[in-house]
Amino acid sequence: LKSRTIADALINKFRLKQVYDVPDFYRARKYLARNTTVKAGKDTLIHIEVEDRDPKRSAALANAYVDELFLQNSTVALTEASQRRMFFEQQLAKEKDLLADAEIALRDTQQFTGLVDPTSQAEALLRSASQLRAQVLGIQAQMSGMFTYVTDANPRYQALKSELRTLQSELSSLEKGTHPDGRPKVAVDKLPQAGLEYLRKYRDVKYHETLYEALAKQYEAARLDEAKAAPLVQVIDRAVVPERKSWPDRKS
Repeated sequence: LKSRTIADALINKFRLKQVYDVPDFYRARKYLARNTTVKAGKDTLIHIEVEDRDPKRSAALANAYVDELFLQNSTVALTEASQRRMFFEQQLAKEKDLLADAEIALRDTQQFTGLVDPTSQAEALLRSASQLRAQVLGIQAQMSGMFTYVTDANPRYQALKSELRTLQSELSSLEKGTHPDGRPKVAVDKLPQAGLEYLRKYRDVKYHETLYEALAKQYEAARLDEAKAAPLVQVIDRAVVPERKSWPDRKS
C-alpha cells in the first residue's frame, strides 16, 4: 500500500500533481504519503486514512488504495501455481495446433485410402503412449515449479527426477514398438501398405487428442490452484465522505 507503484497510480488517477500544485511525481508522493496513514492491527485488519481538502476526494483516494492493492496482488508475483498454469497454457496451445494438423492429415489419408477403422490393439497402445506423455509433462511442470525454491539435491525433486526417467523410458519403448528386451509389440510390417499409412495418421490423431484432453484437465487444475493461492483481501468498510473536518484542530 505504501509502494511507489500504487502511489504513482493514484497520482495519475486523481491528478494529484495539479491538486498539490507540484511539478513532479517526487513531490506529489511526499504530499500523498504525508496525508495518508496505513496501519496494520493485531486483529489482521488494515486501516487506511486519507486527509484531503476535498472530503469526496479523501474518500475516493482511500477506496482507490484498496482497488490498486487488488490489482497489484493479481500481477505482482508468480506463485508455483501460476508457473504451472503458464506451462500448461503454452503446451495446450501447441497441442491444439498439432491436433488440428493431425486431423487434417487423417482426413486426407481417409480420402486417399478409403480406410476408416484401425485395429483395437493399436488404439490401446496409442492411448497408453498418450497417457505416458501426459504424465511426463505433468512431472516436468512440477519440477519446473519446484526448481525456483529447492535445489537439485532436494529428496522430493530427486524422486520426481527418477520417476520422470522411468516414464520416459516406458514412453520410448512404446513409441519404438518394442518390449524392454527389444522384441516387437506389433508386427506392423504385415499390414498392407495402405492400412499402415492410415494407422500412422490415426495414431497421430489419437495421440494428440488424448494428450490435449490430459493437458486441458491439468491446465484447469492449475488455474484453480492459482486462484486459491492468490492473496485474499476483504473490504470490511468502504470509505465514505467525511461529515466533519479532521483539521485544522479547533480548540474551544
